[in-house]
Amino acid sequence: MEIKLKEGVDDLKFGMTRKEIISILGEPDRSFTDGDDDTELQLEWNDRKLRLTFYQNHNDRFGYLRTKNQKLNFEGKEILERSFETVRNEVFGNVIEEWECDDYGTFLTYFNEEYWLTCQVEYGVVSNVEMGVPFKNEEEYEWAV
Repeated sequence: MEIKLKEGVDDLKFGMTRKEIISILGEPDRSFTDGDDDTELQLEWNDRKLRLTFYQNHNDRFGYLRTKNQKLNFEGKEILERSFETVRNEVFGNVIEEWECDDYGTFLTYFNEEYWLTCQVEYGVVSNVEMGVPFKNEEEYEWAV
């Protein structure tokens, strides 16, 4: 499963509809509405350890992903279960320079706004990755399709 910055993951591109995504991945194992925002529908595929968010107020378009898939990589370099320092330097080092760190007590997050990419770190290693469609400006997303 390969991250494509500003685009999505594998053949799943930000801006695709739920119907298009399901035609690629098959039916999800679970679907639910976000408790904080009822305009966001989340679909989950357990075997892929992948959760995708669809923005109902933007024509049901794919706009956000969360994954713990062990095969997650960027340009062939694995991401999960490695220290953030290794991920920052060896995986994204040629592309991403700035990361904002937040400490939540039991885990840390490292976020890059340009690519709307977050690495969650638990027990010293990246355990989860989240990525969203980046913003074109304050009111518009930069959809990949």
